Amino acid sequence: MNRRRARRRILRVLAILAVLGLVATMLYRGAAQAATPSGDAAPPDAGEREPSAQDPGPGQWFMEPYGIPELWETTRGEGVTVAVIDSGVNDNHENLTGRVTAAKDFSGTGRDGTEPVGAESIIHHGTAVAGVIAGSGTGSGPVGVAPEADIASASVWLGGGAPAASQSTRVQAERALRWAVDSGASVINLSLGWDDPSWPVSWDDAFAYAYEHDAVVVACVGNRSQGATQAWSPATVPGVIGVGGLTQSDTVRDSSSAPGMAVDLMGPAEDIPVPFWDGGYGTADGCSFASPVVAGVAALLRSAHPDWSADQVTAALTETAGPVAGHDGQGSAEDPDPLVGYGRIDPPAALDWKARTDVPAASQQLEDWVRMHRRAEPEAGGETASAAPGDAEADGAVLADGTVEATGAASPVLGPVLIVGGGAAGAGLLLAAGVLSVRGRRTTRT
Repeated sequence: MNRRRARRRILRVLAILAVLGLVATMLYRGAAQAATPSGDAAPPDAGEREPSAQDPGPGQWFMEPYGIPELWETTRGEGVTVAVIDSGVNDNHENLTGRVTAAKDFSGTGRDGTEPVGAESIIHHGTAVAGVIAGSGTGSGPVGVAPEADIASASVWLGGGAPAASQSTRVQAERALRWAVDSGASVINLSLGWDDPSWPVSWDDAFAYAYEHDAVVVACVGNRSQGATQAWSPATVPGVIGVGGLTQSDTVRDSSSAPGMAVDLMGPAEDIPVPFWDGGYGTADGCSFASPVVAGVAALLRSAHPDWSADQVTAALTETAGPVAGHDGQGSAEDPDPLVGYGRIDPPAALDWKARTDVPAASQQLEDWVRMHRRAEPEAGGETASAAPGDAEADGAVLADGTVEATGAASPVLGPVLIVGGGAAGAGLLLAAGVLSVRGRRTTRT
């Protein structure tokens, strides 16, 4: 009897120890996973890359007039990575299956760059921009300008309500820019901006880093509809290709552009078909969507002419640009036009540009600006040339002008465009032309 009792006690102890060991193992695994930030992980497996459609999708009115299918006879963007620094790209959307090959989050939310972040009125922006660049054309969705290019998604917090762990949006953008370069992106798109043409001193080195690594950087110049009276940063950083918006009739879309010496090229910014972040499709307006058209064309040039440098790609785009309907004249390097820059982008002419080496160097342009304008500034202190220390921490993120008519998605209707001023300098982050606030109705996709 005593032996039976002893045996039972031993078995009970062993069972308890086994349970404790299992619990300890689970806790250890959880702690190990928590110790590895999800933002450093590779993007989730979104399945095999969906082959891109051969022809433009429904509503892509700008493809033929801009001659983009003509470039597809030479290349569709193979071998090029385009970084999208934005609210994050949903790689589970059918329009972007297999296209996100690198991703990281910089918002402090612990996401991974493929799960969009930001305010509800802005969260869809990155997915829409990525679709303009590299959409597959699946179903009724758009075909990207460079449909065989890869996407590197860097998510930053846009809009109000940022988590306590978030850094300044400008710091997030700086870190994302460096990561994009290190991830092998040869084209970087920034469809966002601050309602302040100046930028943090730390950006000088970050953009110089991009230029030193032969990256083409494209950014929207801002929207009058969102209160932009002059081109905003980062389009104002020397060497960045600043993009404004045109209507379907090739005239300046006043609501989707902002004047300034930062305006380099003009592209389509009206009724652009885009994928909606949580499913379905919509249309978007604003220079947020002209910028990825230019970025997509840059990707096509980099694929077709792998021997061209980033500076040569920029020269090919700017030197071959055409006139803008209803506008008298075009700008040049010596005599810039603050409304249309060099003019309307002409992709076929850019593809046929006769390459030469004596072109302006983005790195030198930035270096010259820094030498001239930073001399009087203290080496430490203010975040921007015009803002007091700490102003950038108050940045509010916002998308601009953009309206979206979403179809096939069951998400709630989004509110109006929001502009958030940040600090004494009013350095509010605005997502150029695309708060994709919903316009009109949602319909069931067929």
